[in-house]
Amino acid sequence: MSRRNFLMGQSMPAIAAAQGTAPQQPAAAKPKPEEPPVIPPMVDSKYGTAEQIMALPAARLIAILNDRDGSEYAKAKACQRLAVIGGRQAVPALAALLRDPKLSHYARFGLEPNPDPSAGAALLGALDRVQGSLLVGIINSIGNRRDKNAIAALGRLRSGTDLEVVRAADAALAKIRPGL
Repeated sequence: MSRRNFLMGQSMPAIAAAQGTAPQQPAAAKPKPEEPPVIPPMVDSKYGTAEQIMALPAARLIAILNDRDGSEYAKAKACQRLAVIGGRQAVPALAALLRDPKLSHYARFGLEPNPDPSAGAALLGALDRVQGSLLVGIINSIGNRRDKNAIAALGRLRSGTDLEVVRAADAALAKIRPGL
């Protein structure tokens, strides 16, 4: 049998072997990237989904904040909604959360836009009860409210030893006071 006939009747690997070249292995299939996990919506076992919590009236949201067994999730959603619909009646419940490391930011979020003067007083009263990053956050909220009643307290904080607090007090005062 001639070489030509031999090669014509053989598969590609046999042809490659006859020509002295190694057959190529098929490329390994790349593994498909895993689909990201589907994250179910957050649901509080007592108060429901975010939409359900956010649809509650202010009195019910305040009750969530006062509920000792309420989840952080439900309380956070209540604070967010009280930023929009909360008034004077929401201030005590929001102020009580200012010292909570996990909920202080949400409480400030609820107090900051509240037009009632008691919201500013609650933030001002918390200056002596917190420290570190919680204090910096409260100072920032006071500055965002442009609360002129806080000028003296912020001035005292400027002489402290915590550089972050000093910087926050300076920034808040710059928002409150007119330019010099």
